[in-house]
Amino acid sequence: MDDVKKSIINIFSAILTLSVLLLIAVGAIVTTTNSGMAVPDWPTTFGYNMFSFPFSRWIGGVFYEHSHRLVASAVGFMTIILFLLLLFKEKRTWIKLLGSFALLLVVFQGILGGLRVVWMKDQIGIIHAALAQAFLVLVGIIWLATSRYWASEKIDPTAYEDSQGKNASLLFLSLSFIVYIQLLLGAAMRHAHLGLSITDFPLAYGQVFPHITPEELLKINAKRETLGLPPTTIPQIYLQLAHRFTALIIFLLTVFSFFTLKKKEKSGFILFMARLLNLLVVLQITLGAFVIWTGKENLVTTAHVVVGALILLLSSLLTTSIYRRQWIIQAKQKELTIPFYPTAYSDHKNE
Repeated sequence: MDDVKKSIINIFSAILTLSVLLLIAVGAIVTTTNSGMAVPDWPTTFGYNMFSFPFSRWIGGVFYEHSHRLVASAVGFMTIILFLLLLFKEKRTWIKLLGSFALLLVVFQGILGGLRVVWMKDQIGIIHAALAQAFLVLVGIIWLATSRYWASEKIDPTAYEDSQGKNASLLFLSLSFIVYIQLLLGAAMRHAHLGLSITDFPLAYGQVFPHITPEELLKINAKRETLGLPPTTIPQIYLQLAHRFTALIIFLLTVFSFFTLKKKEKSGFILFMARLLNLLVVLQITLGAFVIWTGKENLVTTAHVVVGALILLLSSLLTTSIYRRQWIIQAKQKELTIPFYPTAYSDHKNE
């Protein structure tokens, strides 16, 4: 019966994680198409109850923004269900706390989304996007912690030296943090609604790292006007440069982290996730290039946002798995109980 309960929670948390990815994708389309204010009122939609808005009026930007609201409502409802499932069917206290925090975060996200419309503040949109990524990681960890892999992974502490995994865990933790910063940079760029401040790649205005003066900015904006692009600013240009160089750092750190991990992991699920992470980073850089070459084509830009979220999710799950393994090994070696390993090695009531 316990296995059935855990399976239900795991399947539901997996569905919720995929739903959050869908929500991030729809949110990216809303921002890319400048549809954020297509529906000017909240929590109603043109005076209608959100769930009774006539389908015949789902046109243009209204379609994207209203769809975003409905998917967000579905994610909120599913988060309540997950919270209840964890509250009544999950024994581990720390996972119940994660479920409680997820519920609080999704409620706060809903309020922020509404304030973004009511107050018409793009800065709120940046915070909203940042918290969406954090929420994705949170429900992803719940998904991982209720999986068969989490409960059945066999770890022999005698096969590992205490220092073996420390470098890998720190590298993947750093990688997750830098990826999150990169997503914040991307959100700041998108919510400025200035289009591409740098329209060439891999160079920027024909240089590796250009120094833009106010006089040069005037020339740049004059050229942008002929191309039908909105004027940009010097801070936005350097923000996009920072985004590019951070992408390079992420690529190098991902490759280095993988080979560091491979020294101690010859096979297994963790190494598989690390390989997948490398492929996603390469795909993301390729998508980033095509975002520029296609002038921010909607589908390409949306895919770029979604793959970025997947990279954050996967790097965070890798970090969690590697740190968990270290804790388990230390606990077994020292004959301690630990709340992250639900097997016979611990009889703690919250395991």
